[in-house]
Amino acid sequence: MATRLTREQSKAATRDKLLDAARTVFAARGFHGASVEEIAAAAGYSTGALYSNFGGKEDLFLVLMDRELSRHASELNDAVARRETVSEKALGGADYWMALIERERELLLLFMEFWAYGVRDPNIRPHVAAHFAETRRMLTCLVAESARELGIDLAIPAEHVAIAIDAIADGIMRQKLADPDAIPDDLLGTILSRLFTSAMQPAHTGTHSER
Repeated sequence: MATRLTREQSKAATRDKLLDAARTVFAARGFHGASVEEIAAAAGYSTGALYSNFGGKEDLFLVLMDRELSRHASELNDAVARRETVSEKALGGADYWMALIERERELLLLFMEFWAYGVRDPNIRPHVAAHFAETRRMLTCLVAESARELGIDLAIPAEHVAIAIDAIADGIMRQKLADPDAIPDDLLGTILSRLFTSAMQPAHTGTHSER
């Protein structure tokens, strides 16, 4: 006999189904083109179920993006952190991102929709900026920790390296989505390896004599 869900479990399952449906509809229609009716129907519920779980379309969209961006950040961190050398970390992150472009076109369209929606609305922009800041923080930590573990000094600030990584990955993603055959799968890894090489230099092991 099937185990009966508690009220809290049933509510959580309903929210997850609505979020999964919203992921597909928002990616296909964009924020403004999507409707709560279409999202609710795609999840198999009434609009009443949607409004009992979320404050409306905007609240649903922002909760969805929080979920998806958190998952993405965790997966990226895992892909990079388990590698040992700087070059391997760069290639690990690049491999993860290029594989994501291949298998998660819907998710990446959501990322772009989130950015486009947020920068147009001054009330939502801080929410978007907070996610960009979290990505920079995560990448900055990975860069700084990699340099420290390997006894390497950074020639430029770790945060600036992180910004460059994020910008390059984003640009390659947009071009890859538009014209997949034009972008080699190993391009991002090659660029990031060169970026790390140029940004890092051997740590100073001695003291400088005073002049």
